[in-house]
Amino acid sequence: MQQILENTKKCFGCEACCYSCPAGAIEMKADKEGFYYPVIDQAACIDCGRCREVCPSPDPYVFKPEISYYAVRVKDQELLQKSTSGGAFSLIAGGILGMGGLICGASYDEDHKVKHILAEDISPMRKSKYVQSTLGDIFGKIGEALKDGRTVLFTGTPCQCHSVKRVFPGSENLWLASIICRGVQSPLYWQEYCRYLEKIHNGNLKSYCAREKVKMDDAHTVVYTVGQETYQNNYMKDPFSRIYSKELSLRPSCYSCPYTTPGKDFDFTIGDYWGVEKEYADLADGKGTSLVICGSARADRLISSCSEKADIRSADPANALQPALVSPAKEGILRKFLMKDFACKTPDGDCDIALILKKYGN
Repeated sequence: MQQILENTKKCFGCEACCYSCPAGAIEMKADKEGFYYPVIDQAACIDCGRCREVCPSPDPYVFKPEISYYAVRVKDQELLQKSTSGGAFSLIAGGILGMGGLICGASYDEDHKVKHILAEDISPMRKSKYVQSTLGDIFGKIGEALKDGRTVLFTGTPCQCHSVKRVFPGSENLWLASIICRGVQSPLYWQEYCRYLEKIHNGNLKSYCAREKVKMDDAHTVVYTVGQETYQNNYMKDPFSRIYSKELSLRPSCYSCPYTTPGKDFDFTIGDYWGVEKEYADLADGKGTSLVICGSARADRLISSCSEKADIRSADPANALQPALVSPAKEGILRKFLMKDFACKTPDGDCDIALILKKYGN
């Protein structure tokens, strides 16, 4: 029996193997925790080894020491308000769009599922989502764009960036921007929570933002709309967000993540600049500041070219090394019990999400 990985806990769920299989023998299926893993149809498998070639998990990853750090905040106040931190993603994407390129990033679809899209309109890609996105056919779309000579900026988790790089090795038109990631939650767990919000508020979920700036608190407010009503909650008082922040609901591979270092072999690593107050007190005003780590000379040039659109300052690595850039999330004993509760389904196929939020979100 062919397997891609001997230890499935090391699987990132990036879907590179599924796309790359020439026989179409691999399908992504959810396990009892709601995370998707590749399953091989042994009868269709031709044992070509392509799935193992593109898999980023066993690859001896080479990290780049030649990196530079920046504190970034866009000057456009409306754009800054629309961004989770300092608007670095929009700034970088704008540079790529100026080259006639396309942007690939995570977005909610009409059913609030998180999926990667390839487009020129980046507005659906803004804001943090904290749920593992589905890549699906995005590899094919990226491949077509690159074949047509288009520049493509792919943004996603480090493991997703690595998988895209392995599928399209050596492509000079492909730019990679990794988010500073502390782990992802399962798509099915997220869907259960969406149904829970609709049930308790008796309406259809229209929008959800895990981190909004309505209170000028560095985007620490959860905002969602069900029906005609909009609800707000402090991030650390919101049970769903607290479970994530306590690292209880992450994909198993997140607890042994090999990308928890600033020196990743991508063009950019971007996220919140936690610790900016230690270096630039004037930026610690609740409006948000981005940390941008450039891992290539062309990335440095692009950032430097944006000086008229953004406040860009050199950042001290000593202040910038937040936990997600130092070590993986820690798998506590409570995770096992949370996932056990999640796996217990009602006759309708739903879990008792209210119980989970009450037990683990306080």
